[in-house]
Amino acid sequence: MEKKYLIGIDSGTTKIKAVLFDLDGNELFSEGINLTPYTPYENWYEQDMIEIWEKGAACIKSVVSKVDKNELAGIGITAQGDGLWMIDENGEPVRKGMCFCDGRTSEIIDEWNRDGTIEKTFDISGTAAFGSSICAEIRWLDIHEPGIMQKAKWCVHLKDWIFFKLTGKIFSDDTDMCIPMLNAQTRQYDDRLFELFGITQYKNLFPPLRTDENYKEPILSKVAEELGLATDIIISAGPVDLAACALSCGAIENGQAVSIIGTAAIHSVILDSPRIEPRLLGMMFMHYRQDRWIRLMSSLCGSPNLEWFLANLGCSIRQEAEVKKVDLYDYCSELVNKVPIGANGVIYYPYLLAGGERAPFFKSSIKASFAGISFNTTINDMLRAVFEGVALAMVDCYSVVPTEVSEVILSGGGSGSNVWMQIFADAMGKDIVTFEGREHGARGSAINNGVAIGIFPNYETAIKRMVKEKRRYKPIPENHRRYRKLYELYRNGYLLSMDWWDMRNNFMHS
Repeated sequence: MEKKYLIGIDSGTTKIKAVLFDLDGNELFSEGINLTPYTPYENWYEQDMIEIWEKGAACIKSVVSKVDKNELAGIGITAQGDGLWMIDENGEPVRKGMCFCDGRTSEIIDEWNRDGTIEKTFDISGTAAFGSSICAEIRWLDIHEPGIMQKAKWCVHLKDWIFFKLTGKIFSDDTDMCIPMLNAQTRQYDDRLFELFGITQYKNLFPPLRTDENYKEPILSKVAEELGLATDIIISAGPVDLAACALSCGAIENGQAVSIIGTAAIHSVILDSPRIEPRLLGMMFMHYRQDRWIRLMSSLCGSPNLEWFLANLGCSIRQEAEVKKVDLYDYCSELVNKVPIGANGVIYYPYLLAGGERAPFFKSSIKASFAGISFNTTINDMLRAVFEGVALAMVDCYSVVPTEVSEVILSGGGSGSNVWMQIFADAMGKDIVTFEGREHGARGSAINNGVAIGIFPNYETAIKRMVKEKRRYKPIPENHRRYRKLYELYRNGYLLSMDWWDMRNNFMHS
């Protein structure tokens, strides 16, 4: 029977999703289920690995039921990167997974900064280790939960766990393990990194690496039966969510930028050589193509800034939208459009999640804040300030990348707002491009699966078939001039308050 469909799996910090695509890239059916965050302490963020697998399986069963299972060609997997997900010798989780926004390791990172470890390892990997880096999480467990480390057989990333549950095989890829355990030049593990991070004794827990085109295995027969799948289905994993979004948007050429406004606001630019400047900032991701790299400067928190604002300060906005019987986010865009650039003097700093900020500066103690509130400030001013704060953080990140940005391809929850997209374009002074569909991470994993199993001969063919531009937002010159001045104000504001955040952190822990 002719193969007509591909499934893409994307597991993030808030939800796991399965999306059914046809070979022209159309999103036919999708199923997503929210995941439970575990945050017992201020800087902890964990997820239950069994819960992720069970909910992921339910999502697969749901979308598979919509078509003839024999017409499904394969399933691709992507997921959040960073963090630590450990499996014991029986194939069971050792403990809850530690997510990309977990920030418990700040003391270890501070010590590595003081003793030169960060500088030395950056020169090898191109990534400044941060709070949720797999190496820092292992060191933290080695100190605080040493018995846990002795139970581990494998230290992997989240997509690798889901792949293992579907195939029974353990691997990882260079797009995930590169932050920060791989040499940026060779794209392989480097013994010097394990030694410098003080985790050489755990190197045997790191899985073999495969390139994304070769990261594939047949599904376990038992699992296929449980999920309603044919037994000839091939499962692939990779690339990690960031690189999967680049793949789903066809970002290949030097200077193309990709921003994902999701739980994190992830800002990246494609490079044709492994350039690691600026030193000690950001991350060097491996591109899905072996002759490309991705330089990343990621704001730790993206769309949750808006969600938090609406949940805690925006009650009147939510009530007005209900009374008017309009979509809440459309109504937010309408209100923001009525407030001038600069939000009548209010600036919002979008450092909301545990872990603070990591690009274009690293500071685990910094938190979100409003500045410039006066007696005349309205809730609509503050709402626009949130929109602008996320956009100014984008400008901040792209201001330090080692190549000129030609355009910014944007995906994630924020891409649904035309008003927000225009703010991004005006703040950046660059075209903002969106693509058809909503599930770009899942699409990227499905495209990779199509290449891995031979449905498409190469990535270029797959992209041409499955990726379609939706809309291009042009910057308005006068607005951009105004945002350049606002960005200067924004940047000076956080630079002047760095010591204060350390004082606040010391007070909180005294």
